[in-house]
Amino acid sequence: MKIKDKHGELTTKYIVMIIILIVSFIIVLFLLFRLNLGETTNKEVCHNSVLLKHQTKVFSGPLDCRTNYLCISGGEDCEGIPTTSTIEVDPNKEETKNETMKALADEMSDCWWMFGEGKIDYVGERFSGNTACALCSLIDFDETIKGSVSYLEFFNYLKTTSKSSSQTYLQYLYGVSSFDEENSYYQNELDFSKQYVLVTGMIKEGLLNRLAAWPFNQIKSLFTDEGEKKEAGVFTVILEERGNIGNLNCDEFITKA
Repeated sequence: MKIKDKHGELTTKYIVMIIILIVSFIIVLFLLFRLNLGETTNKEVCHNSVLLKHQTKVFSGPLDCRTNYLCISGGEDCEGIPTTSTIEVDPNKEETKNETMKALADEMSDCWWMFGEGKIDYVGERFSGNTACALCSLIDFDETIKGSVSYLEFFNYLKTTSKSSSQTYLQYLYGVSSFDEENSYYQNELDFSKQYVLVTGMIKEGLLNRLAAWPFNQIKSLFTDEGEKKEAGVFTVILEERGNIGNLNCDEFITKA
């Protein structure tokens, strides 16, 4: 009887320990979802795979980068996309427009950071030239977010708003301190009733093109106005209406859906 009692006591302890472990695991999962750490993890995984691709070139395989489906929400769901991350703004505040522009600026900065800030080659050698695009984000707004912002106003926000103590968003993303406000691109409207994409990428000349032109043609390195080296052929983060993505003339998308 004593042996049986001890066996029953041990079994009860094991059951209690298992229950405690299960409850703890559920609590940890809940906190992870509440903190939205999944988004950060995906972006870090992408950034690391970009660095690995640059270091090992063709031997590292495809990039492990996924498109972020971002919902900018005033309290409702974005029904037009399978949301993977959400940024909450207050649709009733006067600062709603600035909050929305900041959300976009931060998402653009994440895209630029993930793909090496224009300083590395994450595409590798190509036999023939092509344009490899990374679809960083698909952005939607819920029904409570009304109105629009001109591209001119948004890029002025990037120009005048500090990303860090030493750089504005415009300086970080594009390496410049000002832009040509007369350019027709800035006359577009950022309409909160539509969906937008953030795209970056590289234009590769290709081995065959280079051999055919050698030694008469040479790719020159590009430099920002601060003098930082940029990989030849890289293009910066482009904000475009989803329906106009075909205008970017991408030959391939190197991100996963």
